[in-house]
Amino acid sequence: MLAESIIRIGRPIVHSDLPIQQRIRWLTDVDSENCKNFFQHVFLIELEEDETAFHFIEVGSVEGKTFVPNKLRNNAFPILYPNGGNPLHPQGVYPIPCYLMYEAHIRAMNQPDSFAAEVIFPRLKNSLSYREKNEEQLREIARRVSECIAPHFDYFIKQEKQLGILYIYDHSLPEYRLLENRYEDDDRYLWIAESRLSPGKQLHIDGDRVLAGIVEAKFMEAKTLGSASNAISTFTNQEEKEVASIYNKFWLWMSPTWEMPRSIYWGKEEWTRGIKVDRASYEAFLYGTQLLKQITVPVTSAILKEMFAPIASAEAKRHMKPSSFESIFGVPFVLSLLKDDSEQLYHKYKRILNQSDKSESDIHLEILAGINKVIPPLSDEYRLMIVYYSGELSKGDMHVRKIIEDVVPSTATLLQNIIKEINRKELFHIVKILRCNPDKEYHRLRSLPSLLANAYGPGYVWSSLQAILHRQTVTTQRLYQNTAIKLLGFALKEDDWGMREELVFHYGFLAFYSRYQAEVVQRDERVKTVADWERFIEDYHAGDVSLSQLQSAEELGFVTGLLLRQFSNSYQFKTGKDYVKQRVMKFGSKLTPDMIWKYGVLRCEELAEQWSMKLGKNFRPVLAQVLLGFLEAEQTQTLRSNKDKFMTAFWSGYLMYHKVKEEEQ
Repeated sequence: MLAESIIRIGRPIVHSDLPIQQRIRWLTDVDSENCKNFFQHVFLIELEEDETAFHFIEVGSVEGKTFVPNKLRNNAFPILYPNGGNPLHPQGVYPIPCYLMYEAHIRAMNQPDSFAAEVIFPRLKNSLSYREKNEEQLREIARRVSECIAPHFDYFIKQEKQLGILYIYDHSLPEYRLLENRYEDDDRYLWIAESRLSPGKQLHIDGDRVLAGIVEAKFMEAKTLGSASNAISTFTNQEEKEVASIYNKFWLWMSPTWEMPRSIYWGKEEWTRGIKVDRASYEAFLYGTQLLKQITVPVTSAILKEMFAPIASAEAKRHMKPSSFESIFGVPFVLSLLKDDSEQLYHKYKRILNQSDKSESDIHLEILAGINKVIPPLSDEYRLMIVYYSGELSKGDMHVRKIIEDVVPSTATLLQNIIKEINRKELFHIVKILRCNPDKEYHRLRSLPSLLANAYGPGYVWSSLQAILHRQTVTTQRLYQNTAIKLLGFALKEDDWGMREELVFHYGFLAFYSRYQAEVVQRDERVKTVADWERFIEDYHAGDVSLSQLQSAEELGFVTGLLLRQFSNSYQFKTGKDYVKQRVMKFGSKLTPDMIWKYGVLRCEELAEQWSMKLGKNFRPVLAQVLLGFLEAEQTQTLRSNKDKFMTAFWSGYLMYHKVKEEEQ
């Protein structure tokens, strides 16, 4: 299951050498884009016995028109951004008294009684640091804090919208330390500000204690939807002292706001009857989700357009913008098959986070999955998993599009190399024979998702991507069907360049398909590539095409395309009109193999005599064999069941034909 994979990712991080400061960054929202403006107005209230002091701090600076938090200081302010619900109300459990303040909260700070009762007190009740205090003590703390802030209201209040942080530094709490220096040798202490109650001393938080509080707070939140003592954990399969529900709002992929399958017999706080998580596994889950947030990237906009634009209409696709499509995000998982591989797996993820060190041997997910991430080289003792989703996690509006599990690294590397080599070598040859622009970027052939989407259609992207990454057999039937439809559309518009570029993709995909079948699936299946057609062109110009070479619909279609193009050149020289468009494609009708035979091939000899055409020596011997081929195909009904292959090959031959010399008329 997805949650188990996340826990497997998080376990090595829990036991890693990840610094305290970085751990706090991961498990809080200090670096969230949603929270950067809160650091502009920090209301720090210092409490010691009966004394209070007010600090107004700006943790960062304005760069241009944007406020940028100070990365050296902001992890000492462990804020948590609410996911869903009304942010003006207390949200979840707070590890220490450090709260986000919205516009309405700041405007109410000049009314100390109501601010203490409605804003501060409810948050103190939900703060782990004060769980030993009774309500009377908490109300007294709230009163002292609000009365400390109110006299300074006119100093900090502004006309424009304000966001801020209310930070209560209570010297009696064990999470805080009063030290001599701003930066101590012990890196677990994080500097907040200089004390006003003890001038010359510095206010710090104890990172170890805060981190433990964050994990405890999150586990307490999970317990609100159900908990049990001395129960079997779903993830360790052992009896644990305490277990909780994993469905919670820390990571909205598991949010109970979904209308997920749920038994009608479950009570409001009985979600543990679904999935039970122990404390250690849940801590790993927290780290795993945060790591995945950092390596989550959107599918490249150009690839997204290739994946989901209408396949049958090139015109519609051409006019669609990448912004027309909903963003889809990809998350790469690397999972080990070995139990004791935590250290190695952690280093793999460090490489994924640090994308500056790239090499040819890496697994480039932009090629394989359309997401701009690089995975370091992996042995087959690991497995790659890719999760695609759309929506906004911060709003709880998130939808899993596809989960592709158990991708073998050697398979991923092999597929990547095949795609790279096709674009480096074979594409040049395909472009040359179809006489297209060699400097044009053929984006459809650059990545596996765009290859599959353009071959099979948007509705088959996920299923075909999963099949390819799992070395399963795929077919070319839909490729030929889609190519034939698009070629006809271009032909009716007399767009030869559109047809040529469509065939560049078609034969680029067949080059990929041929190598995929041979090297990945290891199955002997031949498809007609441009190399095969080049041999046919040589035989055609020599007049050596025999009936035995026209047994398949593709072969007959290709040679027919060569034949009618040669005839059309001579016909146009005599009449000034295009033979295929004038005589065969009557009134813009849908071109079929039967029309090509009856209106095209059968009339060649008659019109050649009528216009006294001097056709090449190869023409009539090949014409005779093609006529026999059509008669044989009519008897066996070959063309009826393979009309898409015939039409694709026909246009291929028609457009690949080249004069060996000027045809004298």
